Amino acid sequence: MDPITVVIADDILNTREDVKRLLFFEEDIKVVGEAKDGEEAIKVVQQLKPDVVLMDINMPGLDGIAATERITDKVPQTAVVIISIQGEQEYLRKAMAAGAGEYLVKPFSSQELADAIRRVNDKMKRRQGSIIKLQEASEPEAPGRIVAVFSTKGGAGRTTLACNLSAVLAQEFRKRVAVVDLDVVAGDVAVLYNLVLPGSIGELAREAEINKEVIEGYIAKHLSGVKILGAIPTREEDPSEVAGRIPEILELLRQECNYVLVDTPPVLNAAVAQVLDIADDILVVGGSDLPALRRLKADLEFLATHQLGEKVHVVLNNASFEGGLKLTDVEKTLGLNSIYTISADARTLQAAANKGIPFVIMSKTSRAAQDIYRLAERFTGQETVKKGEKRSIIGKLLTF
Repeated sequence: MDPITVVIADDILNTREDVKRLLFFEEDIKVVGEAKDGEEAIKVVQQLKPDVVLMDINMPGLDGIAATERITDKVPQTAVVIISIQGEQEYLRKAMAAGAGEYLVKPFSSQELADAIRRVNDKMKRRQGSIIKLQEASEPEAPGRIVAVFSTKGGAGRTTLACNLSAVLAQEFRKRVAVVDLDVVAGDVAVLYNLVLPGSIGELAREAEINKEVIEGYIAKHLSGVKILGAIPTREEDPSEVAGRIPEILELLRQECNYVLVDTPPVLNAAVAQVLDIADDILVVGGSDLPALRRLKADLEFLATHQLGEKVHVVLNNASFEGGLKLTDVEKTLGLNSIYTISADARTLQAAANKGIPFVIMSKTSRAAQDIYRLAERFTGQETVKKGEKRSIIGKLLTF
């Protein structure tokens, strides 16, 4: 197998030499070029077309962020690892927005550096393979799937699930994803993404004509690639107005996206009924304590009564079984054979919410993030767990 080719971009010669020494004994990695600033890095990468470029963030002239943006545009088959002495989230956000696949904070070990190179290279190869398959496909692409995230219980975690699942689908699996916030009274999707919306879904619903161009005027785009059609709770909106336009709005979005996730409010109104009827999948969200399970069971019975049971996939959010209740007990209570769980991880979720960054981006290795990744696998049919990695039992429970 050919080694992973690497270019090092850093304005300090000693640092470039140090990086080469760290990689000297890695038989599957080969340094093929160097650059002392951003402009030179772009030229070297265009000439050599390496698998990976190690990019220092602070360089004279064109800095690492700007150079990364140019490289991902001009040489999209080359992955970028940003290297910096700054570990602040703002630098991470800028690096991701520019197209970097990894972000390493100095100092780091040879193992950490080599692992980062292998990860971004593997990710890029998977993405290129997916692109080739799409280009070779003779059949036109099927319309996207509409996924309703549903619960009649406030605080069940619908919005957190919708935002983090969409971020994984968009960033890790390179899917075109939109999130629709249907809670016109108290919607928080824009808050969890830390975005300012150009307009609300209620205002869109009042447009005389709705088409792709009109919808784009109400869309905000997150750095992960997710498109958000949100609600602005400070404005008085009539849910019934939104309900009447939901079918055409979602149909137009599914033509442009692989997945349209609809975050529903904790009520059963006309708009929610429209979404449940149109949806291809319904993620019914609940908790693992007895009061939450009673509400979850009522929701499932309601959906079954309206012949929607075949669309249902149950997700226990913030799940914890330390109080004696077991997952098998929950399955028996709900009459289900398979349930997916998102681990209780209050510290990670609170930190992510406070910073307006989905926790699957901010804390990718956390238990909750890994559970979201496994859930995303079911939608895409793509495997993210590396060969030899052990799955937790809860990651095997849900089959779409």
